[in-house]
Amino acid sequence: MVRKIYYNNKPLILTTDTAGYIKDEPIAAGYLQMMGAFARNYRLATEHLDKPRTLGAVIEDVSAKALLDELHAIYTPIDAGGGVVLDEDGRVLMIYRRGKWDLPKGKRDEGEEIDYCALREVSEETGLQQLTLGDKICDTYHVYSQNKQSLLKRTAWYQMYGKRKEKLVPQKEENILEARWIAQPDLGPIVFKSYEAIREVLSAAGLKW
Repeated sequence: MVRKIYYNNKPLILTTDTAGYIKDEPIAAGYLQMMGAFARNYRLATEHLDKPRTLGAVIEDVSAKALLDELHAIYTPIDAGGGVVLDEDGRVLMIYRRGKWDLPKGKRDEGEEIDYCALREVSEETGLQQLTLGDKICDTYHVYSQNKQSLLKRTAWYQMYGKRKEKLVPQKEENILEARWIAQPDLGPIVFKSYEAIREVLSAAGLKW
């Protein structure tokens, strides 16, 4: 079992097999490694990830259930949905918010199906109305604090298709300054100014830069 969770744009890995994870991801040999699904280890992990020039942290336990139970005891789970939107020419829709290029996404409303949430949030954040839902790409996780709450956000990402003729209207209420179609060969500089989790989603969607 492996669960990658982003904190401060750095990975916190929960796993039942640290050695196996490092074999697949050699960079993790430089992560802080701890044993046991204890609250103290989660605290030490986030303190470590708050420091500059740290790469990541790993918490290992023989029980996947214990790892996730302790995670959910510390962080309240919430769900969100988002999309990797392509137009007819294969260009990717990106948004610029808080100094980073991002993908459109947002929190699920109570009782809302997660795929509908993803479509709604993409539409609200970019102004696109003629969206077609494709296959699910992946889930990403990150933890953060908001209004004195510690939250674990799971974002379900979907492939979507939009129309280039539609006008893009960035949602100012969500601090989105720009929405732009990016040709795939031009993704490099944009992705460099994005988040690790967003690069992960674009890779899972089969995009290269």
